[in-house]
Amino acid sequence: FNKWEDLVNGAGGYFNNDTPVYSFDGKDVMNDSMWPQKIVWHGSTSKGSKMDGKLCNSWHTHNGGSMGLGSSLKKHMLLDQDEYACNNAFIVLCVQNTARVNI
Repeated sequence: FNKWEDLVNGAGGYFNNDTPVYSFDGKDVMNDSMWPQKIVWHGSTSKGSKMDGKLCNSWHTHNGGSMGLGSSLKKHMLLDQDEYACNNAFIVLCVQNTARVNI
């Protein structure tokens, strides 16, 4: 994404098919067998705001009766609005947002 607004513009965070998504250990999650389900947890609206009640108790519960928001990477979207039971072991989406400032 060229800017933060491109991710949180309400369109679901569509990303190019050729863009890899990396885990903290540097592996491409689309090709890593550690992540058989290519789904990210995000708990956000399509505009990037926290969605209360859809965060699996701030990511501290594995209760299958609780729901959280996630997105299938196979759809090439980071902020799609799909609900999943909290007992799933999905990828947690963390975005590094850096600002460039001219001094």
